Amino acid sequence: MADRLQAEITDASGRVSGRWVACGILCLGLISTTTLWIYTDRHTAPFLPLRDAIHDEFPSSAPQVEGGQRKIHRGSPRILRVTLRVSWDPHERDEEVADMLNRLVELADRHQGLTGYDQFDVHLVWFRPEQKAVSRHEQRTVKALIEAGQVRPGAD
Repeated sequence: MADRLQAEITDASGRVSGRWVACGILCLGLISTTTLWIYTDRHTAPFLPLRDAIHDEFPSSAPQVEGGQRKIHRGSPRILRVTLRVSWDPHERDEEVADMLNRLVELADRHQGLTGYDQFDVHLVWFRPEQKAVSRHEQRTVKALIEAGQVRPGAD
């Protein structure tokens, strides 16, 4: 009788069957995936027209566009950042990089409106096979772009 009582206590001690554990893990994965998808969609949705225009202009560049201001630093500049993959060393082709930057400024001004930002950042990345990636960071202030006539003032 004591053995039977001990078995009942052990069975009711809070153990969860493997089916419930598997269902719980599956639900946690679905919730995590959905949350990440919704966050990414809302974070990148305002930049889709610009991203698509850059992709049309520079095929196989896998453009990533993000913008805004760091919330943790209230006085930080508003930045529009474009990251592109290139198939050549970005440090060796200055004229091609300059032409690419001019075209990116034009596309960004047309599809996103640069006057709402303080800086325009472009990151060019060359992924070399079996080696470290080579990147080049170019930064332009929107004020300087307006003064140079590359960006229309008040064009949002």
